[in-house]
Amino acid sequence: MIRTIFHLGLLACLFAGFFLGTPTPAQARKGDVHFVETDVDLNADGSAVVAYIVQWRVVGDRLRGFVFSGNDRLAVGRFSDRSHAVDDAGNRYGLEINRLQRDAYEILLERGQGVRSGHVTYRFWFPTNFAQAGYVEPTTAADGRELVVFNWSPVQWDEAERQRHYTLRVHTPHELAAHVLDVRAYVLENDLVLTEPWVNDLYRIDYQRGEHGRLVLLFHRDSPGNRYHMRVQVYLPAAWFDLGALGVAPSGMVGQAVDSLRDLTGLGRPERGTDSLFSGANALFIPGAAVLLALFYLLMVGKQRSMVKAHRGLDSIRWDALDWTPPKLVLSNFRVKGKVCKDLSSLEAAFYLEIPFRQILSAMFNSLVREGYLEVLEEQPTLRARVLRPPEAQLDVYERMFIHAFANDGQLSQKELEDIMNMAVRAVQQKAWDCDVEATQAFWRERIAGYEPEERDAAGRRNRWRNTEYNRWYYWYHNEHPLFRSRYACEDNPWRHEGAIPVDSDHLQRSFINTSAAFDMNVCHDACHSACHSACHSACHSACHSACHSACVSGGSR
Repeated sequence: MIRTIFHLGLLACLFAGFFLGTPTPAQARKGDVHFVETDVDLNADGSAVVAYIVQWRVVGDRLRGFVFSGNDRLAVGRFSDRSHAVDDAGNRYGLEINRLQRDAYEILLERGQGVRSGHVTYRFWFPTNFAQAGYVEPTTAADGRELVVFNWSPVQWDEAERQRHYTLRVHTPHELAAHVLDVRAYVLENDLVLTEPWVNDLYRIDYQRGEHGRLVLLFHRDSPGNRYHMRVQVYLPAAWFDLGALGVAPSGMVGQAVDSLRDLTGLGRPERGTDSLFSGANALFIPGAAVLLALFYLLMVGKQRSMVKAHRGLDSIRWDALDWTPPKLVLSNFRVKGKVCKDLSSLEAAFYLEIPFRQILSAMFNSLVREGYLEVLEEQPTLRARVLRPPEAQLDVYERMFIHAFANDGQLSQKELEDIMNMAVRAVQQKAWDCDVEATQAFWRERIAGYEPEERDAAGRRNRWRNTEYNRWYYWYHNEHPLFRSRYACEDNPWRHEGAIPVDSDHLQRSFINTSAAFDMNVCHDACHSACHSACHSACHSACHSACHSACVSGGSR
């Protein structure tokens, strides 16, 4: 009888624990990761400040924060007191950052505050040392050059199925000279940054001038997917570093001094009053708390044992524990010095000459109106037009897309403009990926300047037309067009519609003169990678996922 009562009691406890311990959907998930941007302010000795900007989309009833974890060997220093969050209304929140485990931190809006809709953008940063963690190490290239490899990945994020982008910026110790205007050309022509082939395949890469003239490497990936491993492996000149001088304090995060930092409170710091996560409505379950704690203890013991078991096997599968030899380096620059791309269309030449996108569209619109393809309905504040006749197949593909963009509703949408821009970017890259940018630009400037110079100058004098590079391009574009019949004699301003073109520059691809990508050169690599990845992934992933998942990724909105 006593045994029966004991078993019933135990069963009741298990049911209570199950129902009380199983989170409701709202409790289980309060937000989706919208985007993540990571900055690494890397010093010459390998010390650094790492900053995260994480924007969450609120999907539950109330979002307070999330769990930050998965830094592996990177020792996380004290978080800055200036870490904060901002919601869509511009309200600024301080952060409470509680250490849950060695590499797990609970990041919450302070004083129990929460956001019920929209987005919340968290900004937090901490000092660390990449050299001590082994993510920055000296190495030697096959040609004998002394290099330093930066081989690291920011944390993976759970609840990120709809993540818009993941961006990593590495602020190198190298300071650019003041006369360096084209940072990308400077890096490529001097072979300063070498990458693994897969880095070029996975990311859009850019080189920028950061604060204090420092060279910034930017790696960007759109729609990375859930738990994306944003690993980057690049090789930099060893002269930029002094890895023997460990222990130097970080210099600061992109212009912000490392301020006084919060004392971490350790495991499970309770919150104050009714703001605590464990108060309010949850207090109704206090009678089951003892049972839950007991069950939680048993689960954690089991979890810890499985983690230990899984950890013993990690060394055989982790990429960063492989005993690798310096790989064969592949230059990110395939440019052939002096090679000229001569098969650009007139509009692609405008892109290559770096004429602003709005002005290209304005010029194209001006010509299509002159030729009777479009009729202007409204010029301000929004450019609206009616299609008078369908475009011929002989028109340039961008002109046909531009006319079709007006066909449905009489105006341009951001999506339609992005499609035109992205098609131009791909076309220019595919035609000019191995060409010399400066030589190609010089070729097209010379060709355009040499088109009817006497007639152009005479027409320009009559109409007080300025003989600038952009104006010369339009004169050449319109008058050399095989289908345009109305001759342009410098009598109007083709750029006047520029301000009414609804281009959101933040949504457009940049650095379209990008000759670093080797199109269709990685078919074999992709095929081998897919086959090997599938085999290895299937064998290893299943064994470790269950044990490591919750401890190796960030997320867990709450």
